[in-house]
Amino acid sequence: MFTTFFSPTASKLDKAIALSVAAMLALNVFVLAQQMQDAPLIAASPVAQSTGQV
Repeated sequence: MFTTFFSPTASKLDKAIALSVAAMLALNVFVLAQQMQDAPLIAASPVAQSTGQV
């Protein structure tokens, strides 16, 4: 199945699909990394304490 994507006889549509999936996965990894960096800042923010919520 995956050998058809990388073979020289793969159609333009096959290559476009493979490129689209790779770009989507790369963007998901980038967004996940950004969220992991922001998580400690959100947890340490004093906003929840200043509103009086328990």
